[in-house]
Amino acid sequence: MDIRTLKPDSYDRLSKDRPQVLEKNRGYGIVSITIDTLTYAIPLRSNMNHSNGFKTISMKRGNKLIWNGLDYSKALVVKQDDIEKTAFKLREQKEFNKIQLNKEKIQTEFEKYVSAYLECVKKGTSTKDKRFIFSTLQYFHSELGIELGK
Repeated sequence: MDIRTLKPDSYDRLSKDRPQVLEKNRGYGIVSITIDTLTYAIPLRSNMNHSNGFKTISMKRGNKLIWNGLDYSKALVVKQDDIEKTAFKLREQKEFNKIQLNKEKIQTEFEKYVSAYLECVKKGTSTKDKRFIFSTLQYFHSELGIELGK
């Protein structure tokens, strides 16, 4: 799994009419996963305090243990052209290694997350399910083929 960033001009396009999706020019490291014909950019987070993702390494911050990881709940639907060709360098090699060793697991877990989201939307329960309340997928319904009002 390659770790990249999004191109700076992609931020403008992705946040148009949905500014809550990204902080502009933050330079998120991302892993891209393709499901069917859609490409998703899953960001790496340095303080992932929920279970909707793949935890990589823990670090101590003061007395608190925090986890880094891939945050499925903040995934974006992108185009292949949105992704930089050059690699994003992680601070810790062991984080990169853990991602590489768990490619299939990450792919499977993320596919299940997207599938569960789509199922909850169909049932009308996505705003009640704690996995999806703050999910960025809610801003990509047209790309996901979800009709408004259904």
